[in-house]
Amino acid sequence: MTETFDNALEGLRMTGASVDTRDMVQLLVRHGAEEGQLLATYEKLADESADEATRYVIGLILEDERRHHRLLAELANAMAWDISSGSPEPATPWLAGPLTGALLDQTRTLLEAEETDERELRKIRRRLRPYERTTLWALMIDMMIMDTKKHAAMLRFLERTRN
Repeated sequence: MTETFDNALEGLRMTGASVDTRDMVQLLVRHGAEEGQLLATYEKLADESADEATRYVIGLILEDERRHHRLLAELANAMAWDISSGSPEPATPWLAGPLTGALLDQTRTLLEAEETDERELRKIRRRLRPYERTTLWALMIDMMIMDTKKHAAMLRFLERTRN
């Protein structure tokens, strides 16, 4: 999976990046390689497990791990190519101007919706306690609660840094 990071390494060569940037990109590349090995292990387990529930849960983890791997590569690309050069491959974008008007209003509305969603999911989760040892249902709701918290944090970030 290190091929995902080739573009970032090329960016370091092309831009004459600072020592700090080089160190950070190298750290991301190493972590990406470790995540690549982890991905391969998860994929093997998902392919070889005879247990349907295990395959299902591992499949969910794989979705996250693949996204993490992609995000690491995009972050490395953004750092390696610098804001002025622009990466020829997908990279984490730089923050632009402030959120204003309808976009800021929509962000705030979505934040309120995520906070409401978390409260509702917690109610559902409490009602699933009797099924914790026999189904994946409680785990699914726990995951949704974590995702909802993550979404709210992302919206708060946009609101805080962009106005």
